[in-house]
Amino acid sequence: MYARLAALVSERTAIPTTERDIERILTAIPASADLWQTVDLAKCPFNQVVETVRVLAAEGLADVGETSIALTERGRALAAERNAVPRPSLRCTGCAGRGVSDEQLAEARRRFEAIEGGRPQPIETYDQAYVTTDTVFARLAAFADRGDLAGRDLIVLGDDDLMGVAAALTGLPRRVVVVEIDERLNDFIRQVAAAERLPLEVQTVDLRNPLPPSLAGSFHTFFTDPPDTLAGLELFIARGLEALAGAGCAGYFGVTVIESSFRNWRALQARLTGYYRVAITDIIRDFSTYENWGYLVGSVRDDLAPLRRAPQTNWYRSSLYRIETFEDSVLAAAPVDEATLYVGAESLLHTKRDSDVASS
Repeated sequence: MYARLAALVSERTAIPTTERDIERILTAIPASADLWQTVDLAKCPFNQVVETVRVLAAEGLADVGETSIALTERGRALAAERNAVPRPSLRCTGCAGRGVSDEQLAEARRRFEAIEGGRPQPIETYDQAYVTTDTVFARLAAFADRGDLAGRDLIVLGDDDLMGVAAALTGLPRRVVVVEIDERLNDFIRQVAAAERLPLEVQTVDLRNPLPPSLAGSFHTFFTDPPDTLAGLELFIARGLEALAGAGCAGYFGVTVIESSFRNWRALQARLTGYYRVAITDIIRDFSTYENWGYLVGSVRDDLAPLRRAPQTNWYRSSLYRIETFEDSVLAAAPVDEATLYVGAESLLHTKRDSDVASS
């Protein structure tokens, strides 16, 4: 049964699906009746989870209501065949599993909280969605803990999270530069920098193009939260590498499982350590939590009723990567396919294939 279910989901999504993936999803469903939370708990791509739930429902293994999902008696029996039970959450309640504390950044956080409400809201054009304030300052705490913030030159590539503002508010970096394509965000960040007298520079940059010469090879640390397609991940990370000053510099970025399977993680890691010749020094699971964004419902597949209702809790998370450069690291971007920057088989955004699946 597991093999047949995996084959069906693979065929319908073009996402290679294993029997273990089916197990993960079967154990996630009893842990939460909320389909959005099921996606988070399963640690599988969104489209893979949703299509598996559709297949389970068609097989009489799951019930899908207007707002919730559940395994049927047959579904529970199928899970029991392999002793597939929901895993307990043992994450540290003090740091939410991040391993750092932002207590020393409390004053900067207080100022940030008075500012962040005025930011432009995310738009689908640039695949935007910003993180919680807890996440912003946990990221900065991680940078500082590893020696990549205080006295360093920091560049942020794409910044709907307002990481550049928050970093400048701490007073720790020597220089902070934000490069962003969205002029709404750039205007807002410039206004904040002027009002708060922050040492913060903003440049309008389309990362499909090389960085301006004044920015290339100039920074100790970069941060970016790229699209989760392999092309998007590589382009944004490579632009970050392009900005670094040489050996011993660091880059941070987020990668989800919701839009990028572990199979993609392996491909990305091979590219980073093979072609770019950097070390992956840290991967902190589920480090970043995102606020729900306004355009979500309607921009993703809606062939299950719970997907037509906005999430009631934060469900979208990414893991935080840190990489470090060496004397022989490649600090330049290789050509990428622009057509696949934002949308692929594992992306949230609708594809033609999703529409076909929904009508089948």
